[in-house]
Amino acid sequence: MQHVRIRTVIKLISPIIFPSYTTVAAAHLLAVKKATNYIEADVEADIEADISNKAVAVDGLNNIIGTNGVAPQQTNERYKAISLQALDKVAEKHPELTPHLEDIRLSGLIFPFKASPYYVDELIDWKADNIKEDPFYRLVFPTMDMLIPEHQEKLRAAHAAGDPAALIQTVASIRADLNPHPAGQKQLNAPKHDELTGVQHKYSETVLVFPAAAQTCHAYCTYCFRWAQFIGDDELRFAQKEADALFKYLDEHKEVSDILMTGGDPMVMKTRSLAQYLEPLTDPNFLPHIKNIRIGTRSLSFWPQRFTTDNDADEIIELMRRVREKGGRHLAIMAHLSHQRELSTNKFKAAVDRIQKEAFATIRSQSPVMRGINDDAEVWAEKWRMETQMGIIPYYMFMARDTGAQKFFDVPMVKAQRIYSDAIRNCSG
Repeated sequence: MQHVRIRTVIKLISPIIFPSYTTVAAAHLLAVKKATNYIEADVEADIEADISNKAVAVDGLNNIIGTNGVAPQQTNERYKAISLQALDKVAEKHPELTPHLEDIRLSGLIFPFKASPYYVDELIDWKADNIKEDPFYRLVFPTMDMLIPEHQEKLRAAHAAGDPAALIQTVASIRADLNPHPAGQKQLNAPKHDELTGVQHKYSETVLVFPAAAQTCHAYCTYCFRWAQFIGDDELRFAQKEADALFKYLDEHKEVSDILMTGGDPMVMKTRSLAQYLEPLTDPNFLPHIKNIRIGTRSLSFWPQRFTTDNDADEIIELMRRVREKGGRHLAIMAHLSHQRELSTNKFKAAVDRIQKEAFATIRSQSPVMRGINDDAEVWAEKWRMETQMGIIPYYMFMARDTGAQKFFDVPMVKAQRIYSDAIRNCSG
């Protein structure tokens, strides 16, 4: 077995929260929708579309004839996001959820909720003694415990009062208290160009790009540090609507060698939209100083079918391969993987196979260390061992930044260092 040395990096990251609506009275529902300016759109929307919250229709099994990979032995599935409005149907299938519906719906006024059928059915352990302590339940289902007592009381009182306007104000006030852009990142990291509305130049050699059509995910983590991207407030949101301005900026900055595509999740984009950013990079003479392309994604955990049976899965694999082979660039999937359970399903393994064996892309794993999810050295050690065996490079362990539900998920620095040290001592190499 081949092993890699775990990179010794502990980096600050922040836990995220998202807005959403809940099944309150009709007036409340309308008010919250207006308050969040939350837009439901199709994931198939092109680059000009806003964030998406619905399904991609998959019309037939992916045709992989002529590729070098192994055909995924999977049934064709339709991705359909599970929203707060669909929780009753989830509870019918998983009755263990029923006692917690009110908690989820009320906290969902502050923290957004969205899950995928794959995640809910295949990763959550519904037979756990206490379902709220299952790490995968905790990772997607919000709870009032994520708010400090003062915010809990304010939200419950505003909800019970039945005044939609007051509820809107309370939600906005609580969100403002959650420090949506810590460390001045909105002011300090963005290039001072009007057309670069979704670009950050944080490090001399690396530029981050937030494609507009990528500012959503197949599901939402309860702790994500970019929660301000998803609350419908354009003043708080990074979103790049076209690639030309990015390429012009890169042409003027020869010191940049790396592009990091991030979000949200770029893998919610249809391949035709993603190609606006990647297709030019299949030409080795185009911006030759750009050597490395990294794509941050949670899709391997939330919807691995993106790479196997979605109706444009072949196209995304082929596009990545051409960036690698024709463009001569290093292409890496920066996979957010929190726990070894995510690596255990056949759908995950089939997606990894295609990325590695057909797209010839590297997969690196990264995750924050979060209380109640993976704050255990053996969880990390087993995850790293499994990743190494699969050819996935363990890359980063992050810590929570002071934003969102950080107080609920935070692991003290001393404990995090001990988890890291204990875990790495139990891995070879």
